[in-house]
Amino acid sequence: MQKAPHPITAKDLFILACRVLALWELIVSAEYGLTVFNIVARLARVPAGYTFASYLRQTIGTFFIGIVLLVGAPALAHLLYSDSSMNDTSKQQPDDSDKPSI
Repeated sequence: MQKAPHPITAKDLFILACRVLALWELIVSAEYGLTVFNIVARLARVPAGYTFASYLRQTIGTFFIGIVLLVGAPALAHLLYSDSSMNDTSKQQPDDSDKPSI
């Protein structure tokens, strides 16, 4: 017999959302990386108001944000979605019906 599938909780959805956002950040980082390569290879010029260093910082920043979200999603979910309901049930005293009431 097969077991019933595990129900999806808010914590699971948060982890999934963090990882999807992380993948998007990595895609954006690759786009900025390509722009940096084009500037270094002199295939493109830096637009007015921007510098090469700003594109490089943007590339590195978005890459690290993506990695942190991808790897750290479970830790972030554990921090934000602590299982307080499970802790409350374990703290409850068992009902001792064997003891006489005074």
